[in-house]
Amino acid sequence: MALEIYDPLDAYINVFKDRFRHVAEATFAQLAAESHVDIEANRKTCHKIYNTAQRANNAASRLSRWTMLCIVLWITVIVGATLTIVNYDDWTPECVVATGTATVAVLLMLFLRVHPKLSALRKLHLDETSHVSSLKSEALEQMEPLNRLYDWDLFTRMMAKTVPNLEFDPYFTTRRLAEMEHVYGWDSSFNDERSVMSCRSGALNGNPLVICRTRKMIMGSKTYTGYKEIFWETYEQDGNGNQVVVSHTETLSAEYTAPYPEYYELTRVIYGNTAAPDLVFDRRRSGLASKQGSLAFKWKKRKLRNEARNLSNGDYAMMTNEDYETMFDTSNRNSNQQYALLFTPMAQQSMTHLLQDDENGYGDDFDFEKNKMINIIVSGHLQELDLDMSPKHYSNFDYNLAEKNFYEISAQYFKAIYLALAPLLCIPMYRQMRSRENIYGRDMPQHSAFWEHEALANLWGEEHFRAPDCVTHCILKTEQVDEDGDESTIVVYAHGYRSEQRVAYIDVMGGDGRYHEVPVCWDEYIPVTGTGRLHIKEDNTRTNDNAATQQQRLDHIDKVLSSNNAMLYRRHIASSL
Repeated sequence: MALEIYDPLDAYINVFKDRFRHVAEATFAQLAAESHVDIEANRKTCHKIYNTAQRANNAASRLSRWTMLCIVLWITVIVGATLTIVNYDDWTPECVVATGTATVAVLLMLFLRVHPKLSALRKLHLDETSHVSSLKSEALEQMEPLNRLYDWDLFTRMMAKTVPNLEFDPYFTTRRLAEMEHVYGWDSSFNDERSVMSCRSGALNGNPLVICRTRKMIMGSKTYTGYKEIFWETYEQDGNGNQVVVSHTETLSAEYTAPYPEYYELTRVIYGNTAAPDLVFDRRRSGLASKQGSLAFKWKKRKLRNEARNLSNGDYAMMTNEDYETMFDTSNRNSNQQYALLFTPMAQQSMTHLLQDDENGYGDDFDFEKNKMINIIVSGHLQELDLDMSPKHYSNFDYNLAEKNFYEISAQYFKAIYLALAPLLCIPMYRQMRSRENIYGRDMPQHSAFWEHEALANLWGEEHFRAPDCVTHCILKTEQVDEDGDESTIVVYAHGYRSEQRVAYIDVMGGDGRYHEVPVCWDEYIPVTGTGRLHIKEDNTRTNDNAATQQQRLDHIDKVLSSNNAMLYRRHIASSL
């Protein structure tokens, strides 16, 4: 029987954190067993690597000290020789001889002792560094059978095993997108000005879930500065009453502000649920959860009380738990009745715990927007996370370090993603309401949506599609053409900007009392669009993926890549340029 989650943060602390650790340990143990890596041989090689690297570092430190000594001695030689030559006629013969002898002695020390030592240390450092590189290549070769077993779905399989009622799609399907649009009212205009950098779709408690990162261009502004030096003369009288000419100079500066494309990326959790289907609110993080009892907290609570008394303020009425209302301010909600159905006393208690605990969790670091049946969570801690979970995250030349990193990286991602979903898990009704597709178990056709195509194009990199004269980032958009079953060609449009240098002349008053045109160089950004193509093959043959060993998965992937002349296999889609 699946575990019921009443307080998602408590469940993470007391259940899921350890459960995920056990799943990760079992997964890594299985990978290591399948890879047949000679662990002891790798440990010996890595021991040599670290010892050799230490010797290389020691050689580098000694080389630095001897180089500093060499510089000091050469300065001494130069100063001694210069003083001897400059003061040759003024110094006594004894002083000249003493200075000259000391200079020659230092010079001999440089050539007979210091420079040979520097040469030996440089050679030692180079030899040890080269030896480290050679040993790392050997260690990587030993670890290659394990490194190649990591795949793009490894983490999501572990997470789905840990959290009940959480599942992930092989890729974002057209069926999943249609379900979000037609059943839950997702507004497709969201994608008009955005490019999907990465996305993961699936279901939470049977309802559609998307974790995505998008890029958007906003035309901002940039201020440029220009300068012009002016000269003029004035006539003044000196102390003797004579008229003299006085020259003046002044550097004038001017600024010019022009449009400038700025690119922003944001990671969101998008969730559809039919509970409270007309409710709309937009909650923003405030940081007040950690300031309970402070003046700011009391002022906010009083402000909300006044809003609740204002009869012209729609349907808003404060709930009994005023501290919760202050921490989780949704005073812009449109239906107090539907809000109360969602945020029961249990939900309020769970949400308060989530907002206040920034030791086990992340505290109040998320925005929560509900627009009827669509919920959007924007968590601060997710913004720096690479949601694609490339297998390169786990690859390593050192078995012990690979095992340690596997647990730590996986635990970091699990905590981040689970707690990003936690605001949704706080709501009991969201666990009870399931979509019609989930209730009746209708099969979903396995065809990839344009979200997946854009994410795949961005994974390949905008440099493959951008116009030659583009100087900015690009917003990649896609169009599916030449579709033949599971194979199709994707046309990628890379929308960016080229720049043309312009000059603006700004009138500035100078000290001579006249206006001068100060030239300011600025860049005009002109839209350009590059194009390219991706060829994709959707792999819908892996029906019982969880039952397969990792080696069987890799063998299957190699077969798909070779049979389709593809270069990249990512989440059940093979692709090539």
